[in-house]
Amino acid sequence: MDIVTVMPHQRLKHVVKRFWYANIQNLDQANKTYKILADGAMGLVFQHNNGHSALTDTNGDLFPIFFAYGQKQDSPCINTFHGSPFVVGVNLQPTAFKQLFSINAATITNSVIGSEHIFPGEFTEQLLHAATPEEAVRLFSNQLQHKLQQVRQDKMIDHSVRLIFEDAKGMDSYELSSHFSMSRRQFQRKFKEHLGVSPETYLRIIRFQKAIHLLKSRPFHKLSDVGYSLNYADQSHFIREFKLFAGCTPKEFLSANYPPSNENTAFETIRILGG
Repeated sequence: MDIVTVMPHQRLKHVVKRFWYANIQNLDQANKTYKILADGAMGLVFQHNNGHSALTDTNGDLFPIFFAYGQKQDSPCINTFHGSPFVVGVNLQPTAFKQLFSINAATITNSVIGSEHIFPGEFTEQLLHAATPEEAVRLFSNQLQHKLQQVRQDKMIDHSVRLIFEDAKGMDSYELSSHFSMSRRQFQRKFKEHLGVSPETYLRIIRFQKAIHLLKSRPFHKLSDVGYSLNYADQSHFIREFKLFAGCTPKEFLSANYPPSNENTAFETIRILGG
């Protein structure tokens, strides 16, 4: 699947990481199946083939045409596109869902909700009539800028996420709650409401994502260097955690020959593998 990314307007950058759309039309069916990983954020997907859903989950059940997906907090799922669908998505910033839609993010962890819960019905109709992905991205941008009028940003939660990204290997919820002069339980409750998962789970997800980044950029001599650099207790702990979130061991991940990353490229989380 060829994915084209579009960076958001400056006004949206604190809630939108990127817009994207996919070219799936010339792929055989075997290359329309994708592994969806825990990446520490939520997002939106609009997809259809002549007005009908073209995306199924691991069990073969159809997704809504337009939906928001919650955090994944465990093993990957397998999604499959069918036919030649029109696909556009929005990767939200980690804390954006609760800010934009005033919904407890934990209520859709490991699941999705239809767009009717978060957008007016006419917006879906507008997207269905979009002639090009670029037009759909413009519609998304306009709608989310309108939503900004309702946004209540929580700077403490945003700051805690930045701290985790900077030092996932050495951070814990005790340190984070102390940093903000809160009780650990109060911080955990507030964090989960905004991020959909506990601080402990979020730390594990980001550390896993940093392991993927190291494996794809390959700045190491042996696999044990990756686990050591990210402060896993030992190699078996690293392998066990990686397999939980990736569905394969680090060695199997390397053998799959996913496109490499430049080791000098800034760390970015990855949600979709395959295709």
